[in-house]
Amino acid sequence: MLRQYFVAFSCLVFISAKAQISATDPEFEAIPVGGKEQMEQVLQTQLNLSKVLLTSNFGADVVAYFSLDSAGNAINESMTGGTNNYLRNELKRMLRFVKFKRTLNLPDELRPYFVAFHVSTDKYNRYFKQKNKLSFKKPLAADSSYTIYSRADKSPEYYKNGDEGLAEFILSEIEYPKPAIENSIEGTVVVEFVVETNGYATNLIVKQGVNGGCSEEAIRLIKQTKWLPATLNNKFVRYKTNYPITFSLRNSNKSTGSGQTFGQ
Repeated sequence: MLRQYFVAFSCLVFISAKAQISATDPEFEAIPVGGKEQMEQVLQTQLNLSKVLLTSNFGADVVAYFSLDSAGNAINESMTGGTNNYLRNELKRMLRFVKFKRTLNLPDELRPYFVAFHVSTDKYNRYFKQKNKLSFKKPLAADSSYTIYSRADKSPEYYKNGDEGLAEFILSEIEYPKPAIENSIEGTVVVEFVVETNGYATNLIVKQGVNGGCSEEAIRLIKQTKWLPATLNNKFVRYKTNYPITFSLRNSNKSTGSGQTFGQ
């Protein structure tokens, strides 16, 4: 009897330990649509931390657990790690900017996914330098619903001289990938992305790709763009758009975008 009790207890401990280990098993790591780098882009452009944290030389590891709804949105979030409620809430807010792939193949997707964050004063300061907040001449309140629109009263515009300014930016910054040159690869990459209410691009997805590193170069360029946000009902709103970047060997050092199409 005692031996049976010991065996049962040992099995219980093993199952419990296995459950704890599997909580952060790679199988359950949440993958943003468009890849893991999407979360990094969100943190770099959307994360805001309090002065109290920034003056305390802090560092924290936080894990967010959540389920996914049918659209890939995080729901039923819970956080572990870190001791600052503001930080936890801000990281929870970051999840609202990203849609995730449903990878567990469960009917209800109730098994928690997770995303691990490491945030520190040094890392945030690097983000802040990259962000270089935009200053809008006519600032509006931002829509707080996190809804992504494809139609609005006014579509987003590149912050400096509109379409012409964006073409100039692409021309000045593009680097034709060496593998594409060596293999005579040409074509047009179409990048879909969301212009956020603070004017930065997130959720970048290649809708039409070109090999030889061209797709990756197009993503790199769009990540750097800054926009005047879309407006709807006198508020800044999140807006999904796309932009084509053409790679042509006629000018292997520079190539311009051929235009942009909104509301796709």
